[in-house]
Parts: sequence; structure tokens; C-alpha cells
Amino acid sequence: MSEEAETSSPIENLNIQTNSFIEIDSTGILMFPLQMGENPRENGKYSYKEMPDNGYWNIIFLNSNTNEYHLLTEKKTLILDYDYKYGTEEGINVSKKTNHIFYAIRNLDFNKDKLLNEKDPAYLFVSDRFGKNFRPISPVNCNVNSWKYIQSSNKVIMTVTKDSNNKLFDDKDEVMTFEIVLDQSETPKEVFQQDIKNKLKKLYDRDWKRIK
Repeated sequence: MSEEAETSSPIENLNIQTNSFIEIDSTGILMFPLQMGENPRENGKYSYKEMPDNGYWNIIFLNSNTNEYHLLTEKKTLILDYDYKYGTEEGINVSKKTNHIFYAIRNLDFNKDKLLNEKDPAYLFVSDRFGKNFRPISPVNCNVNSWKYIQSSNKVIMTVTKDSNNKLFDDKDEVMTFEIVLDQSETPKEVFQQDIKNKLKKLYDRDWKRIK
């Protein structure tokens, strides 16, 4: 077989893998997280980049009542996790119906190494419970560490690491707290303003400075 024929249709070696699915709140709406398998070509090589084992590259939403379906997004995205229980711990009941689904996403090649991996920031995204109106709710160029939905205020509170301009998220970077009101504000706001930060720095400097 010629090299041209061998490389003409690598897409034929792909196989779509819907290994599991879940139903959202007895609505009949099903989520199918997508992984992808790849068969080697005749020369034993592979045509596509390897994805992390714990990641998904998209999600199909299926309305089992009508058999209508759609993709979560058509942009390049690595889905690390998804959550329709509002960040509650496993086994704790959520007292209201799910109106939102949350996603931990990597979609920015932050360090320009042509990969999406743990060196790139994880963002918090949200959609409605039908997998539509998919949008980011965490600040740009910041890595989300943790988040929680606060039912009484309809806010999401999140802690994020802000890079200090070395294109690397590490313990030298500042960890900040942001909030966003779901479906009202699309821009997250920092919770603790500069005055309290300055006060904390002075207190720490007063009490924990090294003795020469």
C-alpha cells in the first residue's frame, strides 16, 4: 500500500466510546461522556494525540423522551469532571432540583506547548440541566482549585490560583477567592478586596517574621 493511501483516511481507525451514562434528576435527559479509541494503522503507528485516561473530549445529551440529542460543545475541550449535585459530598442529598451542571474544563494551551494537560489551567464551566447555555464562570488565566454552590445566595464560591507570569501554577502563586451569582452575573468578582489583603499581610508580617 502506498504512503498516500495509508495516510488518506486516519478517521476510519477511530471508534467512539460511550462507556457509561447518567440521567439528570429523573428528567429523561441522559449524559453520555465521550472517549475515543483508536486502532493502529497498518504500519503500527497512530494518527491522533493520546488523551488523559480520566478525561472526556465531549458529552452527548440525549432526551430519551424525544430521541433528540446534541453535543455540549463543538470547540476543542478536555472535560476533567462534571457535577450535577452542586459540589455536595457523595451521599449528601441536594434539597432542590438540578437547574445547572458544572464542569471542570481545560481548553486553553496556557504555556503554548501544543498540549492540554495538568500544566494548563482548569476552568469552571456551567450549563443548564439540558446541557445547553454552556459557558465559563471562573476568571481567565486562573486555575480553579475548589468550588461550592451556596443555595441561599444562588452563588458559586471558588478558590483559584493566579499565575505570577511564569506560565506555571505553583505554590509561589497567589490563591484567590471569587464568587459569581448564577444566571445574573457572567463576570466573577473577587470576594476579598485589597484592604483586607493588606491587613492580613501586615498581621502575618508582625507575628511570623523570622528572628535574625
